[in-house]
Amino acid sequence: MKTPRSIVAAIALLVLILVISAIAWSLRIQLYTTRAPFSAFLILIVLLVAGYVFMEQAKLGKSFPVRRIPAFEAIEEAIARSVEMGRPVHMTFGFGTISSSMAPQYVAGLGVLAHVARLCGRYGAKLIATLGVPEAIATTEEIVREGYYSAGRPELFNPAYNVRYLTDQQFAYASAVQATIVRENVGANIVVGPFYAESLIFMEAGNMVGAFQIAGTARETQIPFFVLVADYSLIGEEIFAAGALASGDKETLVSIRGQDLGKLISIALVVLGIIMLLGGFKLVDSLNWVWKFG
Repeated sequence: MKTPRSIVAAIALLVLILVISAIAWSLRIQLYTTRAPFSAFLILIVLLVAGYVFMEQAKLGKSFPVRRIPAFEAIEEAIARSVEMGRPVHMTFGFGTISSSMAPQYVAGLGVLAHVARLCGRYGAKLIATLGVPEAIATTEEIVREGYYSAGRPELFNPAYNVRYLTDQQFAYASAVQATIVRENVGANIVVGPFYAESLIFMEAGNMVGAFQIAGTARETQIPFFVLVADYSLIGEEIFAAGALASGDKETLVSIRGQDLGKLISIALVVLGIIMLLGGFKLVDSLNWVWKFG
């Protein structure tokens, strides 16, 4: 099969950058005057090019396997269990503003919400989506509506019941979510997004009513609490993988492959650095004029 021009162009760009770097190395020329390490810039370019190549391959029909995520697969079990008990399903993805640094986690939470909404429509479950992100109200409502409509159950959609904006203030939001979980006696409590001190509040409320709990966050300070209390946990970047799996979009799924490549490069550099350091050779010092500027 003929290689697409876009992939050839991406590889050519990467080769060009490497050639320029090699020339700078041989001539001891500083390419930049900033204080940012050139190594970080080079790795960024590699990841961007690799991601672009992966996306082009996905457009051509190539599939990239993604490992099973037990917490993601357990969502269907949680919803089915709620239907059997005649209790609603609750999901929340955080509070704050969509323009903050936590935006990727909000988006991942919305992706999981879309999956939850489709399953609720399929099984005829009542879904309560609570949120504290005012900019996401319309999006959340549309996601839940689409979930029920795509399953052929439009009569189950009631925006006043299904989508509940609470507040963007942390503990007011936490108290309202806690009250919703207990008052509605939910059968499943799904919590995916950026969370802070309210993490255990949600989990304790779900535990009080005996809910099946699935939780996930990329905030490392809250991961231990979710792992300890929830039935299933999405740990760190698994929430982004879950969001990609929920979308079912090939181009979104290949972004996971790009992230994995970045991890492999980081691990390889750490191992290489340790080995060279043990051998008494400091690569950073000897190539300081290439790797660091300013």
